[in-house]
This record gives sequence, C-alpha cells and structure tokens, in this order.
Amino acid sequence: MSGPGRLPLIVLLSTQALLLLWWAAFYPGLMSYDSISYVWHVTTGHWMANHSVAYDGLVWLSLRLTGDLGALTLAQTVAMSGALAYAASALRELGAPPIAAGLAAIAVPVLPATGSFVVTVWKDVPFTVCAVLATATLARLVSRRTAATLVALGVELTGMVVFRNNGFLFVAIAAPLIVWLLRGARLRLLAVVGVPLLLAFTLTGVVFPAMGIPGAPPSLTYATAYGDIAVAFKRARASFTPRDTAVMAEVAPLSHWRGSADCHTADPTTQRPGFTAAADARNGELIALWRRVILRTPTVVAAARLCRGSIAWNVVEGARGHSARTAVHGVGVPDDLFGWARWNAEMRTSPYRPILALRPLSAPLRDAATAFRDAGRAPWLMWLLWRGAIWCYLAYAVVVAHARARRDRTVMVLAAVVLGQQLGVLLANPAQLYRYMVAPMIIGVLLLSLLPGYGGVRRGPGGGPCDLGGTGPHASG
Repeated sequence: MSGPGRLPLIVLLSTQALLLLWWAAFYPGLMSYDSISYVWHVTTGHWMANHSVAYDGLVWLSLRLTGDLGALTLAQTVAMSGALAYAASALRELGAPPIAAGLAAIAVPVLPATGSFVVTVWKDVPFTVCAVLATATLARLVSRRTAATLVALGVELTGMVVFRNNGFLFVAIAAPLIVWLLRGARLRLLAVVGVPLLLAFTLTGVVFPAMGIPGAPPSLTYATAYGDIAVAFKRARASFTPRDTAVMAEVAPLSHWRGSADCHTADPTTQRPGFTAAADARNGELIALWRRVILRTPTVVAAARLCRGSIAWNVVEGARGHSARTAVHGVGVPDDLFGWARWNAEMRTSPYRPILALRPLSAPLRDAATAFRDAGRAPWLMWLLWRGAIWCYLAYAVVVAHARARRDRTVMVLAAVVLGQQLGVLLANPAQLYRYMVAPMIIGVLLLSLLPGYGGVRRGPGGGPCDLGGTGPHASG
C-alpha cells in the first residue's frame, strides 16, 4: 500500500468486496420499523418530513427503477467504500502510515456492527457516509485550504443535514470548532458551515410545506420532553400541581405517565395507543408544563437526559438496570412488518409487502453472517463493538496526541464531527439506539491509523519541520 495512488484503490476494492458479502447475506437489506415507514411514505403518497425526505427520495427511486430495495443498499455499499478510500488517503497525507490507514479502513466492513449497518435500509447510512467524508475533508483542510476542498466540506455537511432531521444540531455544534481551528479561511468557512444550517431551516420551514410535505408532528419532535415529564412525575410526584396533572390526564391516564417513566427511552411513554394524537392536540400545554418541570426539578430532568443519552458518553452497559442499555435491531422482518401490518391497512395489503423480507442471495452466507453478527453481540463485546462512547474518547486521545506530535493544534479539527454528534445525542436523544453513534465508531476506527505516525513531525519541502500553526505557507488560505 505504499504508492499514494494505490492506497485508495486497494481500500476501495477491499471494502467493497467485504460489504458485498454483507449485502448478499442480507439482501435486499436489514430493516427496522423506520424502513417500513419509508416505504409507506413513498408508495402511498404519505410523504412527510418526520424522517429524511432526501432518503425517502432514494427509497422511491430504488423502488421505481427496480421494484426492490436492493439497489439502494448496494448503492450504500459503494458510497461507504468510496468514503473509506477517501478517508484512508486523507489520513495518509496527514501522517498515517499507508498500511495502518488501509487496515483501519478495511476493518470497518469487517466489524459486525459497522459492516451490517451499511446494508440496512436507514437514513443513518448516508448520514454516516457524509460524516466520514467530512472528517476526511477536514484532514485535508489541515494543510490545504483550496476552494475545491472547502466546497467538498460544504457538500458533506449539507448531506449530514438533509439525511438526518437533527443533523443540523450536530453540524451546529461542530461548526464553531471548525471555524476556530482552521485559521486562514475563517470567512469562507463561515459560509461553508452556515449554508447547510440555513438550508435545513429553509427546507423544513419553506420548501417542504410548499411541496405539500407535512413536517414532523409535535409528538415526535418533543418526545424527549414528554419522557422528561414522565420521569419527573415518577421521581418527584409532590412537585406536580393539580393544574399539571390535569393537563397530563387529558393526554393519558396518570397511571400511564407514572408507569411508563423510563430514563433509558421515551418510547414507553409515547407509544401508548392514542397518546400521540392527544399530545399533538395539547402540545403547547405539555411544553409549558415541561418548562415548569425543568425549573422545579432541574436535577431530575438533567439525570434523565444523561441516562437517555448514555449511548453517547457511557462506555459500558450499567449493571442492575442502570443508565446504559444498547438497542440493536435484529436480522429479518417479522410477518407483521414491525406492527405496520396490524394497524395500517395500506401496508397490510401493499403490493410491496413481498419485498419487505430478507431474501439472501446465499442461505449459507446468511447463516454465517448472522452467526458472526450475533457473536459480536456478546455482552462482553457490546461496549467495544456497538457503543460509540469508547470510540469518541479514543478519537479525542488520538487527535490530541497527533496534534502535539505535529505541534499543530489545527489537527484537533478532526474531532469536530465526532464531538458534534456525541454532544448532540447527549442533548436530545429519544432512545439508546446504536445507530445514532455509528459515525463516531467508524471515524474512531479510522483515526487509530494515526497512532503509528507519532514518531516524527511532518517534513516540509526543504526537509525541515512543516509549521502549520498559523505562520506557515498554508495559513493565509
């Protein structure tokens, strides 16, 4: 892998071959409740912005062109292979040994959590591809502030915004760090990070309504707030006034609020039949109540948020039911389509229902892939393979160490995307789903390739140390 042109090609071909094994084993792709939602949106005319409209468009395109979802998941493998090849090349330029950069990239499709993730029908997959690409582009921006590289970063951040509804939060958190660290191009960077954020609000506030695509209902947007109310009602019942409980009782029985209180996830509270419709009708009153709850019992709400967001910061799963639990989807699609066929007549009789099932291209390959994936879910491996927190901390440690080795704090910009997602999930997280932290997991694995490169400082054209701390030739942009 020594040649500069060979490394990305080797990574591209190797990772694509490995991802094709996952694709063939789980054809047309692993699915979840959300996957069925996308199909319902685009095949019944119920387009809506409670999920990524851009990803819904890709689902529609795959179904329209091929009548199946396999083309979509195949495209996801190609996109991820390209992103990994690009990242390996960028990290090599930053000082990672070629073999280390290549092996780190190839490890991504080998690991069961990340390999099987890529072939899942989820909006999180293209979001993660964009996050990996953005980190690779930031690596290149450490030493070169070309117009093309800045445009590439803007496109990648835009992808993060359009493929996850809360992607704007991750970008907004990462943006100040990017602008602060990449000196010499700050004005241009303000535009690069500002345009995706502006686009996010323009799409949801102007474009989608004009297209007749309704936004996410309040019961989805504020599900975490409802979960906070339930936890506070259970733990600090005496702080609730008759006015508070009267509002709650209009949405669901008080026994449900108390019994569904679970700091690990807001789902038990919001998934009661009829809850979301009632909550949508009284969302203003519920949000006013939530604000009162925060003022009266701030520590209770903060503890609930820390618990619910522990997938982002807690390395290990807690003993005896404490804060960390990892939610991982299984293999296969149940006959009721994760409940859709029970309560939704359109999906129960949908002509697309036959394709919403696992149809592996090779049964032995499916069995082997399933066994390998299940082995990776052993309790003693969950912290390493399925939880993103450890990879966030490893990413920070590697980036800081590499910045010190180069005597260049600009290198710390490599942690911006990871930090944005970690803090974003910690602030607003409905449940401890592993997919929320796959991007930091992949980026963390890739950044490990910088470890063998600490032996020296990058040399400039004349053989001396290359100072990129603000006075070198690249600092002016």
